[in-house]
Amino acid sequence: MADQPESVLVRLDGGLGNQMFQYACGRAVALATGRRLLLDPSPISARRADRSYQLEALTIHGARAGRSTRLAARLATGQRLPQLLRRLAAAAGGRWTLLGDRGSGADTRLLTTPGNLLLEGTWQDTSLFAGWADQIYRDFTFREPPRPADAGLVARLRQEGSVCVHVRRGDYVWQEDIRRVHGALPLEYYHAAARLLADRGGAQRYFLFSDDPDWAEAHLAGGPTALPGPTTAVRSPAGSPAWRDLQLMAEARHFIIANSTFSWWAAWLATQGKPDRQVVAPARWFAERPAPPGLVPAAWHTVAAEDAR
Repeated sequence: MADQPESVLVRLDGGLGNQMFQYACGRAVALATGRRLLLDPSPISARRADRSYQLEALTIHGARAGRSTRLAARLATGQRLPQLLRRLAAAAGGRWTLLGDRGSGADTRLLTTPGNLLLEGTWQDTSLFAGWADQIYRDFTFREPPRPADAGLVARLRQEGSVCVHVRRGDYVWQEDIRRVHGALPLEYYHAAARLLADRGGAQRYFLFSDDPDWAEAHLAGGPTALPGPTTAVRSPAGSPAWRDLQLMAEARHFIIANSTFSWWAAWLATQGKPDRQVVAPARWFAERPAPPGLVPAAWHTVAAEDAR
């Protein structure tokens, strides 16, 4: 093992947006330190059957870690294992250090810790990959073009004044433990965000993307709570992978994102190198806490709205 390059192994978890943050951090560390990037997607579906590994739809770098490497990394960093077993694992698989996400700001451990690194956590901070943003942007190029059936929608999304509006519900509404942490945004947020964009860019056409399109259409495309302009609810074919929606969302000019890393990345991809594009994000990212420091880029706008849940 002595002649093998040191590695940074990223344990991936969550939906596509979370996977992209985890990859971006690991990729930046690999580029900055000359390490080999390895990815372990095994926790994704192991923890939630409705999640799947989707980074391979993008032109990412790095390789999937083999089973022996994953095992060696876990054994060498096992907090509850006897010291002897950890030493034996380290001897067999090289020196490994587990680094967990501290959740705020730049983390010097990522660049100064020697040996092989095992990264666990969400790593949702732009400062962790800011120096490599151009490379991350290229890595997140979609391998396939949009579907021919979506050509008309793509053309409309690319027109001036288009606004991608993301409404995240699903487990934010129906799963108690997740609702307590995140919580769905109130309608007031979307109206305040629409007013802000209208003040800055004039007439808008809204495109709703949601894991609950019926609810989004009923509440934001019609009736007394409709958005102040033409509004289209985008409905994906049954079984369509999440990356297809992300690909479409990233074609829009402007964004009203949810407290969701999924729409965060759509907005980030669409606005790189395009300072005329506007993004509105919720000031309250969690049910009872504001957006974490370093999550919302300085050029984006934030809107606070009363929690009407």
